[in-house]
Amino acid sequence: MNFISDNRPVIICRSVILLLFLSIKIASGQTVQLPFFEDFSTTIGTNPDPKLWINGGTIVNNSFPINQPSKFVATFDGRSSLGIPYNGVNQLAYGGTDTLTSQPMSLATLQPADSLYLSFFWQARGLGDLPDDDDTLMVSFLNSQKRWIPVWKQHGSILSDNFKQEMLAIKDTSFFHANFQFRFEAKGRQSGAFDTWHIDYIYLNKNRNQNDIHSKDIACTKFTSAYLRRYTAMPMRQYLVNPATEVNETLKAEIFNLQNDGDFTPYAWKVSDIVSGRVYYDAPAPSFGNLPPRITGIRQFTPPVITDFGADKAILKFQLNITTSDNVQPNLPGYDLSVNDSISTYTILDDFYAYDDGTAEVGADFDQTLGKVAVQYILSKPDSIGAVRFNFSPYFNNPYLKDTLSSGGQYFLLQILESDKGKPGKTLHQQSIRVKYGTEVNHFEEYLLNQNIAVKDTFYVAWTKVTQEVIAVGVDKNTPQFADRIFYNNGTEWMPNTSVKGSLMVRPVIATKPAGGSTEGPGDPLANEEPFGQKLVVYPNPTSGMLKWNVVGIKHISIFDVRGHEVLSKNVDGQELNIAHLPTNTYFVNFSDGRKNLIHKIVVVN
Repeated sequence: MNFISDNRPVIICRSVILLLFLSIKIASGQTVQLPFFEDFSTTIGTNPDPKLWINGGTIVNNSFPINQPSKFVATFDGRSSLGIPYNGVNQLAYGGTDTLTSQPMSLATLQPADSLYLSFFWQARGLGDLPDDDDTLMVSFLNSQKRWIPVWKQHGSILSDNFKQEMLAIKDTSFFHANFQFRFEAKGRQSGAFDTWHIDYIYLNKNRNQNDIHSKDIACTKFTSAYLRRYTAMPMRQYLVNPATEVNETLKAEIFNLQNDGDFTPYAWKVSDIVSGRVYYDAPAPSFGNLPPRITGIRQFTPPVITDFGADKAILKFQLNITTSDNVQPNLPGYDLSVNDSISTYTILDDFYAYDDGTAEVGADFDQTLGKVAVQYILSKPDSIGAVRFNFSPYFNNPYLKDTLSSGGQYFLLQILESDKGKPGKTLHQQSIRVKYGTEVNHFEEYLLNQNIAVKDTFYVAWTKVTQEVIAVGVDKNTPQFADRIFYNNGTEWMPNTSVKGSLMVRPVIATKPAGGSTEGPGDPLANEEPFGQKLVVYPNPTSGMLKWNVVGIKHISIFDVRGHEVLSKNVDGQELNIAHLPTNTYFVNFSDGRKNLIHKIVVVN
C-alpha cells in the first residue's frame, strides 16, 4: 500500500489573485496593532483568523504536529485550504504552495532603536510528510516599496519531534512604514499533502531582544489517548452491551511550559454530554509537581464508565482545565493567554464505528489495479450494516480535478466480508460505488448499501480498485494502535498490514431503517474472494467475441467495465461465453462456482 502526502496545484493566476487581494486590503486601511500575537488557540474552524491573517491555503489543526507549544497550529503543504492539490495533473509538480500573510500594521512611528523582533515556532513534518532538501519554508517582510524581502529560510530534511523557535530582528529602515506585513510561504511538491510544515506561537513587538524567548504562559497542547479502548467512536447500542470493557483505564493530555522557570500548575477534569447537557464529573485533581521550562507534562485521569444517557446518542466531552495567572500579561497588553488553559476531546456514541480522530494526515492507495484492502470491526452483539462512510482525498491524476462535478469517473467495488480465522473471508455483500469528494478537508461521504447486511460478530469493510487511478483513503496517523485492523490482498491471500502506521478513515454505519430490501443473512454469500484450486486461465485475451476458460464448474459470470458498472450477469454451463455484443474496451470478469470467486481482466476488440 502506498502513502500519498497532501499537496496542491499552483496556477499562475493564483499569485495574481493573491497580490490583488493584498492590494485591496492595504488600500482599505485595515491594520492591526502591536503587539501582534497568535497561537491559533481561539481559531474557529480550519482557517486562520481573517482579522489577523490573509490565508493562502494553510489549515489550522491540532492533529498534524508533534509536541506543539500550544494547542492548534497552522499547517503548510501542497493542498489548498479546501484540501485540493495545487497541481492535479503532474504528480511531481514543484513550486510555491501555501502562504500565510499578516494583515497590514503600521510601523511608521517606530525605528530600529525600538528593537522590534518577530518570533515563532516551526516544525517540519510532524505527522505529515517530511520536506526534502530543496523544499523550503520562508519568511519575508514587505518594505515601503511594496516589495517582499526574504529574511529567513529553512530547507527540509530536518527531522525532529520538537518545535524550534526563531527570533528575527526588524532593523532595515525600509520596513518602518504604515503598511508593513510579514509572510510565511512554503515551496515544495504541489500534488497533494506533501512537504509539511507547521508554525505556532507567533509574536511581534517592540522592546524585545534575541534572548526574549519565554512567555508568561503554560498552555494545554493535546490529548494523547481516547475514552474508548477499541474504537474512537462506536454505536450506542453496541457500547451499552458491556461499557466497562469499552472504556480505557486512563485518559491523558499534555501541557507545555513556555515560562523561564518551573511551575506547580493546579488542574481539574470535567466530563459532560453535549447532547443531554449532563455533567458526569467535575473536580480538581491532586497536585502533580513542578513543570520545568520548555518541558511537556502529561496529566492523566481515570474516566468514569458512563451508562446512563438521556438519548440514544451522546457526544461525550472530556476537558482538562489548568489554573494559571496567564490572563495578566505585562508585555502583551490586551491579550489573555489563559485562553489556552483548557483543552477538550470528544467521543461520539451514535450509529457508526470509527478508528480515526476525524483528521487525515496522509492518504493511502493500493498501488495496483484490483488491489483489495479491508478493515476489521468486532461487534459486541449481532447487528446489521446499512452504509459505509469514506474519507477520500483528491490527489494527482484525479478526474475530480478536471471536471466541475463532486466526483470523478472513478469506481470501486465495496464489499462487506465475514471473518475467516481472524482474516477477511467470504463476501456477504458487493456493489459498485462511484467515488465522491467533499468540498472541505476531512469530509466523509456516506454510501448507502443496496440492502441492510446482517453481521454476526467480526466483519470487514473491503474495497477493490478496478482502475489504476489513485483512490486515496484518508489515514489518521494519531491512532497507530489500530493499524493491525487493516488487511490487504496480494492476489492470492489476505495479509496483515505492515506499512500503514495509523488507521484508515472508513466508518461502517449500523442499520436503523430499511434500506432497499430485507436484511440479508450472513449465510447468503454473493462472492468469496478466494482463488480456485487451480490457476484460472482465460483465453483468447484480447478476444473478438468468444471467451473461454480452463476451470470446470464455473456457474456464474459477472462483467464490469473500468468504471465498475456491471455490464453483464449470466449463469453459465460449460467453459465458454459469447460476449461479441460488448463494445471494444477493457473489462473485469468475476468467475464464480457458487462458493469461490476470482476477478480477471480481459480486453474485447470488435
